[in-house]
This record gives sequence, C-alpha cells and structure tokens, in this order.
Amino acid sequence: MRDPDGKLELYEEKIRSCLVTLNHLSKDEYRETIVHWNKSFRILPQVIEYLLFRYGRGDPLTDIWNYFEKDGWPSYQRAVALVKQLPPQSLDEAQRRTPIGLSIGEFASRDIHFFLALLICMDPSPERLMNHRHWLRVDPPRRFIDVMLKSFIPNHQGSSHYKSSTEQKWWTFPLMNALAHSPEQRSAALVAYMNNWYRLMRPMDWKPENARGQNYIFCYFAFEVALAVCAYDIDDSSFRDHPHYPRDLVDHYRQHIRHTRDAWRAEGLGAGIELPPPAPPKRVDLVKSKRKNFARWVELACDGYDDAVASVLETTGKPRKIQDFFQLLEALQDAGHAIHADWKDSDTLGSQAADLADARGIGPFEAPDSDPPQGGARCTAILRALDAWAAPRGYQLIDLDDQDDAWHAVLVKAEYHDEFLALSKNLGLRTRKPQQAYLG
Repeated sequence: MRDPDGKLELYEEKIRSCLVTLNHLSKDEYRETIVHWNKSFRILPQVIEYLLFRYGRGDPLTDIWNYFEKDGWPSYQRAVALVKQLPPQSLDEAQRRTPIGLSIGEFASRDIHFFLALLICMDPSPERLMNHRHWLRVDPPRRFIDVMLKSFIPNHQGSSHYKSSTEQKWWTFPLMNALAHSPEQRSAALVAYMNNWYRLMRPMDWKPENARGQNYIFCYFAFEVALAVCAYDIDDSSFRDHPHYPRDLVDHYRQHIRHTRDAWRAEGLGAGIELPPPAPPKRVDLVKSKRKNFARWVELACDGYDDAVASVLETTGKPRKIQDFFQLLEALQDAGHAIHADWKDSDTLGSQAADLADARGIGPFEAPDSDPPQGGARCTAILRALDAWAAPRGYQLIDLDDQDDAWHAVLVKAEYHDEFLALSKNLGLRTRKPQQAYLG
C-alpha cells in the first residue's frame, strides 16, 4: 500500500463502494431532466475518488491510468453528451453555465489536486489540460491553480484578482510562499513545508496515531507539492522519503513527460510569472497580548507566532487543566515549537532542537560533537547544549515532565520564564529545570 497508515480492508470497502456508485450513475434509466443532470455532474468526481483510493491502496500507476483512459474518461464523455441532448430550457442558468466535470468553490476538494497531478504527471497529450475549461470550474479564482496551469499550458490566462480564503491561508498560501523564494532556496522551503505537512492537513481530517478511530482512513498525499516540484523542476531529494510524498508520480513525469510533452518549458521556469514575495509569519507582541490562561501558555511556548498558536488551539481547545499531555505536545511539535521525542531518538531530538532555534531567529543551533554517538546519553547532551546555547540569546529551555520515557521541552523567552512556570502549574503541568532533567 502507498498509504503508510492505511488498512487494506478499508480501502477495499471504499473501492467497492465507488464502483457501485459509478455503475448506478452510468445507468440511463431516468426520464427527469434534473436527475440526468445531477447524475452526469457526479460522474467525473466519482471517477477521481475511485482512482484516488486505488492510488492509496498501492495499485500500479499504469493500471490506474489505463482504467482512466479506457473506462473513467469515456464514462465522463458519455455524461457530457447526454446533457447536451437535454432541452436547454429544461436547465436553469446556473446549470447551463456550470461545466459537467469538477467545480471548486471556497474550499478545494483534495481530489482536485490529485486529478491535476495525475493528468500532469501521466497524460502524454496536452489536450485535456489545454481544454480544462470544459471540465473544470474554479470560482472564485485560485492563485495556486492558475500558477500550476500556467506552468503546463503556455497560453493559460489566469485571473487578475484573487480573494483570500480560510483554505488558502492554512494550505495553499504556505506552499505559494515557498515557491516565491529564489530558485536556489525553493527546495529548502519545500522541506520546511513538508515538515509541517501533517499539521497543515489536520483541517483535512489527518489525525495523529493516538486519535485515529477503527475506521480511520486518510487517502491523500502531498499532490500539491508534486505539482510544484514538476512545474518548477525543484530538487526533491531532501524530502522525497516523506511517507506522503507521491514520488512515483514525480518520477514518472520526469522520465516520460518532462522532455516530451513539456519540452517547451525552460528548466526551472514554472509559470514564468513573478509571484508575490514570501510573507513573514505573523507574530504577536507578547507584551501587549490579551490572551490568558492556556491560550497564553501556548502563545509563550510558540514565541508569539500566531499561526502556530491557532493550529495548537484548534487541536486542543482551551482546557482549564491539561488532560491529554500527548495531544498537546504533538500539536506543539507539529507546529515546530516543541521537543517531543523518544528518550533514545537522538536524531529526531537534534532536528527538533534546530527547528526551535530557527523558528525564533536565533539559529542555527548545531548539536555538539557526536560523543556519545546516539541513544539517551546523546539526547541529554543535545538538550544541555541547547540550554547553554539559548541562554545568552535570551531564551530558556523548560523541560515538561510527564514521567514517561520521552523528552518534552519548550524554548521560552527569558523575560516570560516565571510567567510560563506559573501558568504551567495552574494547568497541572510538571516542569523541571534543565539542570535537574538532563543529568546524563
């Protein structure tokens, strides 16, 4: 299976359900015009959902593409032909101007990015992409979609005005921010994006392992990143081992499509248009902030980065006392503002320590010489070094003691150290000084 967290029996059930629905939608047994239109409108989204579940299950790319070419796309074309036979007066204005295919409203379905990635990485002909206006409606316009289409369709005309939306703020905006870096910095920017990918996917129903139910299934991969990598010819070697990066689609594109269908595009050109410059993350003034209690605790732990605070609070709510310590630390670590690692996992801990320093603009922090080379002793050496390194830079490392076999710590500005400890006590959190916690 491609889905690193997937259960085969759940995928089999989803795929069977998709086929039943497709068979139902393909039957021409209804006389009512509105029924014909509704069924036809559902065909392509259902085909795409079926293909996506097959991708998550681990079916070969060639099998997925062959189904689409021989069955999926022809089914959609028959649906379009059927609607064209309907009397124009039988449809209202909205139905007449909505293409039978895919429609993106305020929130983009994750299936859309998958389908664009499938076409861009697998389709040897540019015809379907060039005729996207026949099967794709984007309202309001989306900058990310336009930039991607412009990268693969030379004459694509995007919008001149884009409205901000909640979905863009938490998902496509960070990716566009990464692409806005200079070519030599884009790979590193995408590494940072992929490091935050699970946090960004929480609103799309990705859940950490301890929060997954028996029937949990999250069939989505970083297709938006695959699109960006292919569009701008970005080196993905630093993040291609991410469990949810669709490297096989990117590899197929590079081997079979890049130098044939897309040979017209210069290396690294992408859309060939200037993107808005990278926007710095919003940071609240910790002196003037009105947050209190748990929200204030999170704000101090996240050093005032508003997006990080919002993502943690979205996961945890605002409890009076901390009941789920693991959830809290995982949410903080997903946001890049905590150390949360197994007591022997020195590689992960070292990476998290460097991330904490970078996020506060006081980096780079480099772990001490690899002696001891690994394990628990190596972890305590890194934590002692981080504590000593951060102090003259105005930060103090605070250990959060859950009395388990893992390391948990945050890096807080020194002037808020006492306030943070008092808030921790009120929330029922145990704290330790580094000198107590990291004896070696």
